[in-house]
Amino acid sequence: MREVVFAPARAIGALLVLAALAALLGACGAEPPPETPITVAQAQRPGSLDPALASDPGELEAIWLVYTPLLTYRHAEDEKGTELIGGLAGDLPEISADGLTYTLALRDDLSYSDRARVRASDFEHAIKRVLWLRSDGAPFFRGIVGAERYLRGADPDADLEGIEADDRTGRITVRLTEPDYTFANRLALTFAAPVPADTPFEDTGMAPPPGVGPYEIADPQASGEFVLERNPVFADLDIPDIPTGNIATFRMTADGDERRHAHGVLDGMLDYMQGPPPRDLRPTIHEQASDRFAEHPAASTNYLFLNGETAPFDDPLVREAVNRAVDRRALARLQPGMQPGCSFLPPGVPGYDEALDTTACPYGDPTEPPDRARARALIRAADARGARVTVLGSDEAGARAITRAYAATLDAIGLDARTKLVAASDYERAISARSTRAETGLVERFASFPQPLDAFADVDGDAIRSTANPNPGNVDDPFIDSELDRLRAVAELDSATADWSALDRYLVSPPRSYVAPLGHQQVATFLSERVDPRSAGFHPVYRNDYSSWALKEGE
Repeated sequence: MREVVFAPARAIGALLVLAALAALLGACGAEPPPETPITVAQAQRPGSLDPALASDPGELEAIWLVYTPLLTYRHAEDEKGTELIGGLAGDLPEISADGLTYTLALRDDLSYSDRARVRASDFEHAIKRVLWLRSDGAPFFRGIVGAERYLRGADPDADLEGIEADDRTGRITVRLTEPDYTFANRLALTFAAPVPADTPFEDTGMAPPPGVGPYEIADPQASGEFVLERNPVFADLDIPDIPTGNIATFRMTADGDERRHAHGVLDGMLDYMQGPPPRDLRPTIHEQASDRFAEHPAASTNYLFLNGETAPFDDPLVREAVNRAVDRRALARLQPGMQPGCSFLPPGVPGYDEALDTTACPYGDPTEPPDRARARALIRAADARGARVTVLGSDEAGARAITRAYAATLDAIGLDARTKLVAASDYERAISARSTRAETGLVERFASFPQPLDAFADVDGDAIRSTANPNPGNVDDPFIDSELDRLRAVAELDSATADWSALDRYLVSPPRSYVAPLGHQQVATFLSERVDPRSAGFHPVYRNDYSSWALKEGE
């Protein structure tokens, strides 16, 4: 296993002091040159830098370090990084015996990056903004008492009944409509990070509110570029287990050209690129930069949604045909780092069954050729030959290639497919608005938190909404919904892993075939010569952890 050295900022600070003293002895009065910012090439232009709206994994790599929620995750790799710890709350919540009430208390003397005091009521304001803006994060908090009534109302400043916050004591109480063992994980989402009470009920991405974290956002541009600067007040808050960061400044670029990004990192013009480098450049990277390139398994699933409310995907025979026709091997080659598979649950999440990704796939081994003859027969049996289908897709290079290859597959089995591409930053909103009546398309889903219930939100019939709909295929199966209601209340996850595995198989297998899983992504870390690869921690939820990064000696 690759050894990662998490370099504490305080320890590195001590070394820098010693180095500075030595420099003074050797050259009295000389000052070290200012540190050159780390330049990060974002995979795409951010949809928003507002913590209530930011949801793309690339956005969250930065947002996590700016907006600390009441709870957060330990800055560590692998399973250790899934451990919940106190963030702005001093400890994990007290949970009532019936699982309906969560009680937390803010740490003392917290302040935002602008030095304004953090108040308990700022948490309620943050949750109301997420709900009012119909954010992708809204479904995570609909279980709070009064959330549905608030959503139906006309006043964003109206009371949210299920949250009580005492600014004098810092005490916060949240009441739920039903038990939900994942609610502590929901409190650790950046959506739930407190923001000042005067933050408006609108997208503030061009002027993000101050947060509490090791970094703050500066100089956001319409192009998607911005700067992450070290928060000058964070270290004084002395929040345990949250690093203060070793590198002072990150400059985030946003031209979206992965080939240029890869060459830039190879040549030292860039320090890191989000997303995988193009497949044809990988031999060069392995030859010239193997010590600074790594791939990490991620809790992710790429799948095709099949809208069961629209023809022809309202017919289970057509959905089965799609599952039997897609060439998971070929599509994986179009998305560098993707491993073909048939499981809806991602690796690393309780209930994941590796066999479902290999020999136990109900449509045949995903590493073998698909059975398109049988798929064509199913289309004929469904009397769906010539049915017109629009495949919605993102204009991001890998997703665009998969969208076009998928449309060609639908044509090959007898459907009449055409593609419709939208900007990558708009794609998630396009498939989550029922008004678009999106028929089918690619979903690249990274786990918001390491629990099976998070993945199954994409197929929860009770979660279907007109906007911010987490269920793009509008899967509405009574058995799935009843199992989710039952398993949501099971606090001991180890006792339910077999149930989650069985539900995964039920979801993807005929005669239902509600979704067409394609596989799971690995996430790349590709660094310049300036960055010490031993310091590059990879977090299981938030991916590349910039707060652990350190420059090589002499940089």
